[in-house]
Amino acid sequence: MAVAGLLALAAGTLTACGSTQKEDNSTGSLGAAKGSSSQYVQPGERTVIPTLKGTTLDGEQADIARMRGQVVVINIWGSWCAPCRKEAPELRKLSQKTEPLGVRFLGIDIRDNKSAAKAFERNYGITYPSIYDPDGRTATGFRQLAPRAVPTTYVLDKQGRVAALSIGPLTYRDFHPIIKDIAAEKA
Repeated sequence: MAVAGLLALAAGTLTACGSTQKEDNSTGSLGAAKGSSSQYVQPGERTVIPTLKGTTLDGEQADIARMRGQVVVINIWGSWCAPCRKEAPELRKLSQKTEPLGVRFLGIDIRDNKSAAKAFERNYGITYPSIYDPDGRTATGFRQLAPRAVPTTYVLDKQGRVAALSIGPLTYRDFHPIIKDIAAEKA
């Protein structure tokens, strides 16, 4: 699946919470949760290296450039988003189960207020950091793959390239093998 296919998928989504268009492509579609569309990019076809940095909900600085050499899962979410609430337990389980593989998670909380976002993380047991992005500008660092729906999840390979993309709520069962395979790739 070429990056052009990912671009078409990203361009076809809507800006509303959880609104997506499912793309069926035999070379790139992965088993995904209903209402979700996931794509995998073959290692030789990965070109998008996003820039992303900001201040987390806890006031710390986060920069994905400092995470190179590790697989990084980035989830765009908001406490106001029903599909985000649906996938939060799945993401918590994914982060716990893939941590031994050296996988790191980073959230980007968009169009939210800080107290609601912190309550969301407490309620769902989310322990990985999230960049606080009330105006939604941080995610533009993904350039042509910038999210068009919430939630959106990216998996960056060890070189910091977008290796997989899921638009809409994901499930542990469908997304764990993707993360595990990307983590097993040679750097």
